[in-house]
Amino acid sequence: MTTAGNQPAANDEAEHWREAARLRDEHPGWVVVWLARNRRYKAYKRMPGARRDTALTATTAARLATEIRNAERAAVRPVTPGARK
Repeated sequence: MTTAGNQPAANDEAEHWREAARLRDEHPGWVVVWLARNRRYKAYKRMPGARRDTALTATTAARLATEIRNAERAAVRPVTPGARK
């Protein structure tokens, strides 16, 4: 856990923010942040055809990247001819 004045803790937080920036670069259109108080990454995006933003959360950057890829795949599923919208 982090404490005030603890250099390794500050470096740890900086690393989480760098990971959030990397995820933003790798996944354009996503707003990605590190919530230090909750020790979680959050990502938001309005997916095509959605009325509300998609909100994802994970404890690791790798897990959030997987969640983003899954959400993007789900958003581009082909429409079946004759299916109702």
